[in-house]
Amino acid sequence: MSDGYELLASHYDTLQQAVDYPAWAQFILLLDQRYSQRAGSGDGCEGRPLLLDLGCGTGTFALEMEQHGYDVIGIDDSAAMLQAAREKAQDSGSAALFLQQDISRFELYGTVDLATCLLDTLNHIVRPEAVQRVFRLLANYLNPGALFIADVGTLRHFAQTRGNRTIIQDHENLTLVWQNHYRPQSRVSRASLTWFARTADGFYERFDEEVVERYYDHTFLLKAAQSAGLEFIARTGELTLNPVRSSGERQFYIFRRRIS
Repeated sequence: MSDGYELLASHYDTLQQAVDYPAWAQFILLLDQRYSQRAGSGDGCEGRPLLLDLGCGTGTFALEMEQHGYDVIGIDDSAAMLQAAREKAQDSGSAALFLQQDISRFELYGTVDLATCLLDTLNHIVRPEAVQRVFRLLANYLNPGALFIADVGTLRHFAQTRGNRTIIQDHENLTLVWQNHYRPQSRVSRASLTWFARTADGFYERFDEEVVERYYDHTFLLKAAQSAGLEFIARTGELTLNPVRSSGERQFYIFRRRIS
């Protein structure tokens, strides 16, 4: 996956332009205010809460959260994505820290007050044991009472919406073709990506890459969290406190580190 995102990094924000990052930030703030039980000042500068954003991409969400009073650390495996994030941070005068690490093996110097893993990043980790390792790391780096919030794709998203269909995204200077293949036995979705990016001289350059994701069900995620020492708090629909609908494409999970 990382190689494909190295190539896509310069177009990532175009492909994600339908994502309402301010709305996502407001929802995460709501969940943090409602469910967090952390005590005392945060671990950021001057007592601000410290957010860890796993799979931060080009940093748009992390920087949005900084505007709401959080100090932020973003981690991603893609150097090109992080370069775009750092350029955004520099342009906005942000103090955000962006680190290149595998999110299933990340290391920090201290603890954090909130962790997020958004836009189905967990699904991109196709080895179940690596997902379990993410939960163990978070149980170590979260402050007691702090939350881990992640969204994951639903079975409908992988088996039906994407399924074995070809999907085309057409933008002004970029056309992306997804050829999807879903295997129910393994719950693995493979997408062969072909995209055509317009160059400065008006021609188009073609790139090809494969993106692999795995569907993780409710039982697996609960066991992974509980075995790591995180308690399951809630599961909601997309950007809502309501339950996940049968037609839902993504669902949010809220976990919390236990207070000893």
